[in-house]
Amino acid sequence: MTNKMMFGVLITVIGLVFAAFSYMYAVMNPWNWNGIDGLLGSFLGTGTLIPFVIGLIVMTVGLVICYRETYPKGK
Repeated sequence: MTNKMMFGVLITVIGLVFAAFSYMYAVMNPWNWNGIDGLLGSFLGTGTLIPFVIGLIVMTVGLVICYRETYPKGK
């Protein structure tokens, strides 16, 4: 495994853990945000929507790095 691949895996795991903790926190604390119920209301009420989205973006970037290292264009 190359260094870039390991970096991609590490970034993916960090993003996954960050998003998972944000998701679990929102699920464990139900909230009604101005009439918005459910998961979106919990994300908005607990203030974890932006960290959840950031975690998903970081995880996606890590997956893209892993993909580009696994399937290089020029080889």
